[in-house]
Amino acid sequence: MKNFLIYLAVALLFLVIESTLFRILLPSLLIPDVILIMTIYLGFHNASIEGVLTTFILGYIADVFSGGIIGLSSFTLILIFLITTGLSKTITLNSMLVKIAGTIFLSIVKGIFTYIALIFLNQAIPFYIIFPIAISTGISSSFIFILLSKIESYFASYKGEDRITNRY
Repeated sequence: MKNFLIYLAVALLFLVIESTLFRILLPSLLIPDVILIMTIYLGFHNASIEGVLTTFILGYIADVFSGGIIGLSSFTLILIFLITTGLSKTITLNSMLVKIAGTIFLSIVKGIFTYIALIFLNQAIPFYIIFPIAISTGISSSFIFILLSKIESYFASYKGEDRITNRY
């Protein structure tokens, strides 16, 4: 539960930055999908029911912030989480190139899922916008992976210190 609250706080911070600062500084096609990067990180580091629920909540919050169709991001992010969980059994994220390439690939997959869902809802988007977003998401993924691992290790060490002080 504590990890859920950490991911929720980080996601809210990233969504506020994305919806304010990034919208001013970057063109809309170059704004990275930070929630997707967090989903990929969760799929590789927290493959459990808690990870699925966290992914669903993160997608729902992303839908609320974007003003889009409620549930669309949750649906596509859960599919990406399941794909990532399956890939985590065969691939490790040791190399920065693997992180970037994997994130670009999964961002394209998410874009295709979103495109198909929007076609069924009679709200088509241009297909080409998937690729610049995927590249910007891939480039920023290594930085966000590092940040998430540092946050997670900080709170893990904090929890370890609590256990030691409670024993004495």
